[in-house]
Amino acid sequence: MRDLGIEMIPAYSPQARGRSERNFGTWQGRLPQELRSRGIITVEKANRFLREQYIAELNRRFSVAATQPESAFVPASGKDLEHFFRYSRSAW
Repeated sequence: MRDLGIEMIPAYSPQARGRSERNFGTWQGRLPQELRSRGIITVEKANRFLREQYIAELNRRFSVAATQPESAFVPASGKDLEHFFRYSRSAW
């Protein structure tokens, strides 16, 4: 990653941990209540509810627009990507 100029942002930072914990709280707290209030007791019905309603509603209510709308991807010009992504049995 260093050779490609990529900075890793660890997921164990306090900010990331807080986001993860809030997300888990939503899925573990709100979702069971939503399923219970709709009388959903089978995995098939729960999956259908998630796909058709819940995820879209969650995204509508809690999504935040990116502060920088442009892509974060940049060209890797001048880098031999084959070198970095070559499969090597010795690495395993």
